[in-house]
Amino acid sequence: MTDTLTMRRALPEEATRVLEILEDGKRSIARFGIEQWQCGYPNLDSVQGDLAQNACYVAVDHEGELVGTLALRLDVDPEYSIANIPWLTPNPTEEPVPYAAIHRCATAASALKRGVMGFLFAAAEDVARGAGRQSIRIDTHPGNLAMRGFLERNGFTELGRFELATKGDQETDVVRIGYEKLL
Repeated sequence: MTDTLTMRRALPEEATRVLEILEDGKRSIARFGIEQWQCGYPNLDSVQGDLAQNACYVAVDHEGELVGTLALRLDVDPEYSIANIPWLTPNPTEEPVPYAAIHRCATAASALKRGVMGFLFAAAEDVARGAGRQSIRIDTHPGNLAMRGFLERNGFTELGRFELATKGDQETDVVRIGYEKLL
């Protein structure tokens, strides 16, 4: 059952808490025995980059506790611009873009099974619609069965596999599956 939650942009002073939530997500992913998020990414630099781009959002419960996070980009996503998969919306390399992109999403361990991720995705859809976007894109590791199931249950279409280009040496297993949901 979902608490009363709100979504808002994270504040710079909340970067450490956002990172703690992402660390909870890393531990959840580790149970699948895959390397996604197990080599230092995401890290404080990732969070601070999202904050600088006004892309870092948090779910806040009725007690004021931060219980979830995601990055929501409304600009050109470099990974998706070069991914050779059949996106449902046009794939421009410059503004304006018809899609929003979700990255770095996680729920605090203390808030699992409370509907936080579903709430965050629904709220992100509202933000994307309000910004005139036609869809939301996201990717995940093929072995991240929990996220893949969540995406399918929430109306995302699996579009194909691609390799990340810009993670450098932070991610060693770079195959991802792209998903998109029309809004």
